[in-house]
Amino acid sequence: MKILLVVHLFLPDYFSGTEILTLNTALELQSRGHQVQILTGYPAQADMPDSERFDDYEYQGLKVTRFRHTHTPMGNQDNIAEQEYDNHLLAARFTRLVQEFQPGVVHFFHLMRISASAIDICWHQGLPTVFTPTDFWFVCPTSQLRLPDGAMCAGPDRLSANCVRHLAALKKPGPITQILHRVPQPVLMGIVQLATWPPFKYLKPFNLAAATSARKDFLKKRINRINKVLIPTRVMHEALIRQGLDPARVQRCGYGIKLPVVSLTDRHPLRPLTLGVIGLGEHKGAHVAIQAIRQRPGLNLVLQIYGRPSDFPDYAEQLRTLANGDRRVQFCGTFANDKIGDILALMDVLVVPSLWFENAPLVIFCAQAAGVPVIGSDMAGIAESITDKDNGRLFPAGDAHRLAEIVTELALDQAQITRMSKRARMPKTIAAYTDELVAVYGELVADKGGNE
Repeated sequence: MKILLVVHLFLPDYFSGTEILTLNTALELQSRGHQVQILTGYPAQADMPDSERFDDYEYQGLKVTRFRHTHTPMGNQDNIAEQEYDNHLLAARFTRLVQEFQPGVVHFFHLMRISASAIDICWHQGLPTVFTPTDFWFVCPTSQLRLPDGAMCAGPDRLSANCVRHLAALKKPGPITQILHRVPQPVLMGIVQLATWPPFKYLKPFNLAAATSARKDFLKKRINRINKVLIPTRVMHEALIRQGLDPARVQRCGYGIKLPVVSLTDRHPLRPLTLGVIGLGEHKGAHVAIQAIRQRPGLNLVLQIYGRPSDFPDYAEQLRTLANGDRRVQFCGTFANDKIGDILALMDVLVVPSLWFENAPLVIFCAQAAGVPVIGSDMAGIAESITDKDNGRLFPAGDAHRLAEIVTELALDQAQITRMSKRARMPKTIAAYTDELVAVYGELVADKGGNE
């Protein structure tokens, strides 16, 4: 079978959970004799001619087509907000890619910047499609359902006026940004409604507001053109159903991982308790872990923080400032994905202090496979994998004081760590996950996609 996988970012430049899941799935499919190609995106640093936006490369025997996107007009579009979810230039290249490769199935893992226009190409050609949502991009333009003040968001309102306000808040301060920040919600709804009417919708910045308002209905229609949506968690299921996903298209399917090779050794009783955080970015919450450690200056422990500082340079500098020279806080940089077993072997406990609705973090599954207990934020997604005081510990998201209490408790009763490690739930393997995918692919191909 020929299978085209589509993901917003890919290795070697990007290697977070979605990219690793896509890679491991592709390699497992390829090892079973299937032909696999990948379409991915790449955030270019400068504008470029349309003729230079696509290139091809090979990674671990996989052919990859890469789309270099920018926050600038391209193709026949000058509306940047519209391009984010409906990119005409990408659609034209995707059409050619499908004609050249002739896949039997297209599996979407993430469509940020790739845009959902690729779904239309498949739908019109009767090409079977599968979607594995790894975050909330189909609901939220920022993918996180998290407001600028850190509060969680229920999703777009009727006109997506709240999204217009949110996106404006992320821009550099200016007159329009200030207006949108201050106007009452009913007034903002009226402005957005006005922006969708001619002639205003053709004028900047009204056209950006109009495109943002149209995003919700556009993506609702496209997700319901996908034949099968494989959802891993309750929180994702609830979010997409609220967005308008047809429940008949849903199938529950948790992720699979390539089990890490781990050589855990008996810890010396005098060795510092070693905590680890994997992943930078303010929404990942490494600062909460540092705040917790700094509240317990007398504890014999080490906090190892892993991540590429260049991805979030300002945040990385904030973390160093927050650590304030505390030698117990170690900034360890990044590591190759196949070395995660070696990294986990250095830890007694993995801390996942996320501040958003994590969907199904692969790092938790890897820790569980390695027998490393997890202290995680009590947020939907994480709490589906961790049961407090059974196979890990949970604390209120952002509550550094409560995290400090749990860390102190574990430092003084390290037998609890051993008990929790023995209760770790063995995650699904990438082989078992691929078995499920192949079964879904086979059913769709036999049904010729099931498009109406």
